[in-house]
Amino acid sequence: MDTDALQFLDDEVAGDSGKPLVWRLLVVDDEPDVHRATTFALAGIEILGRQLEFLHAYSAAEAASILSTQSDVAIVLLDVVMEREDAGLALVKTIRTELNLTDLRIILRTGQPGYAPEIETIHDYDINDYKTKSELTRTKLYATVTAALRAYEQIRKLDEMAFYDRLSCLPNRNKFIDLSEARLACAASCNEIIAILDIDDFSEINDALGHQQGDRLLQSVADRLKFELGPDAVLARIGSDTFGLMGPHDVVDPIRILALFRRPFVVQDDAMVVTATMGLTSLMSGSTSGRDALKDANIALKRAKKSRRGGFVMFSAEMGSDIRERVRLLQSLRSAVESERLFIVYQPQVDLITNAVVGLEALIRWRNEDGTFVPPDRFIPLAEASGMIIAIGDWVLRMACHELVRLQGQGAKDIRMSVNVSQIQFRNPEFIDKLKSALSDTSIQPECLELEITESVAMEDADFMLETLHSVRELGISIAIDDFGTGYSSLSQLRQLPIDRLKIDRAFVSELSDDVMGGHIASMVIELGRNLQLKVIAEGIESEAQAARLKQLGCHEGQGYLYAKPMTSVLLKDWLKERGAIVGI
Repeated sequence: MDTDALQFLDDEVAGDSGKPLVWRLLVVDDEPDVHRATTFALAGIEILGRQLEFLHAYSAAEAASILSTQSDVAIVLLDVVMEREDAGLALVKTIRTELNLTDLRIILRTGQPGYAPEIETIHDYDINDYKTKSELTRTKLYATVTAALRAYEQIRKLDEMAFYDRLSCLPNRNKFIDLSEARLACAASCNEIIAILDIDDFSEINDALGHQQGDRLLQSVADRLKFELGPDAVLARIGSDTFGLMGPHDVVDPIRILALFRRPFVVQDDAMVVTATMGLTSLMSGSTSGRDALKDANIALKRAKKSRRGGFVMFSAEMGSDIRERVRLLQSLRSAVESERLFIVYQPQVDLITNAVVGLEALIRWRNEDGTFVPPDRFIPLAEASGMIIAIGDWVLRMACHELVRLQGQGAKDIRMSVNVSQIQFRNPEFIDKLKSALSDTSIQPECLELEITESVAMEDADFMLETLHSVRELGISIAIDDFGTGYSSLSQLRQLPIDRLKIDRAFVSELSDDVMGGHIASMVIELGRNLQLKVIAEGIESEAQAARLKQLGCHEGQGYLYAKPMTSVLLKDWLKERGAIVGI
């Protein structure tokens, strides 16, 4: 089938040459009289709106040769006994397994029924019917052929529904994989490219202009790609707004293909300008499977969407290693959760004026079985991407609340507990309910609990954030903006948020020792906090000079190695006991 000119069966018309569409039947029999009789019996008959066209083969080998080169043969009328007693049955296997012609319908005919018992043959072979030649009168032959053609037509429709995209008339993802597998198996496919092309911001086009206009744009993109790439490339629509491409390097050239998007796409009366991003992988014949190559191209596409939007990225072995390492780490993280190798440490927060302990930040840690540690900036993004962060975050919250309640029982009355909340947790519909449950189950006083969210999370979706943060505040819990200064805050939005504390990122605290910078950003954050009547806490304080400078600027609180490293609950109790913050038990 010519996939570039695919027409669904419901819409089929005569070809471009004007020649009417026909059903092609291959008669396979070693007796010439059978060929003449079959042609005479069905001559001039129209079945399901089409005439019949006959092909002839006088041996199984000749039939196999014809079927390997001729397309759209609908039916094979096949003699069982020809050059060998089982020649017909062997040809059935060749048709189905070697030639992979699964749509084609097979009608077995025999003049010697004993060589192939009817019931066993129908059971063991993928055939439509099995008749003796003597019983196939003209009427019965017509009925048998009609039933086979109807089955063939239905199979083709199902095949097109399963393997082709109705909108663009291009192969879909499954068909693209099959086509790429077949092409990779061919020696002529050496040094080819498999690519994925993604239309940028397509969902926004749908939202703004409607799905019908979006569909028309996709059709226009598909038409341009088909025309420009030509027959040397395999083109498919493999996702909502993504296309799969495979072909030689000079055809699937990302620079050339992306240049096609510089011209507007004419969609009805509109001239639409869109950009696209590509991920590509270069492969050798037999070096990989089509499915794996598509995965590699998708990895490259994701990298391109992050760093080269509107451009392209070629897959490299390093990318594959990164992905495999992430998968391995994710599997290890699941194992660490199950075997309780995650634990919590607490870093004290102090008043910069009095040096009194005013709070603790709960921080999660992961220790491997061999005693080595996995850094949080490696496993927390994985936990967020996999959704595991919801359960892990809930566990951290409860453990931290229990710890503070225990410390309060030992005299630490004026200490708050700060717990980080990820974007995934915060957007979980059950977040507020889980928060209420943690307060109830641990009996912690809500005013002693503070949630830390990053600046980037705080600035997303103003209405949602405002509503959710107000719900948190109504519970009596305070809110801090973590890593402040590293994102892009809207001051007008920041003023509306019900927050209590700004937390200066450690990167800006380290600049306090820089004679050139002089801690300008830290100074601006402190001044902003003063104007908004918010408390300001600095993290990453490592020297007395930094602490003194922050105090001079008006910063209220701080945490860092100058005061204490993050500690387990046992070490924390000893540290607080030495400072007289709790009593010994």
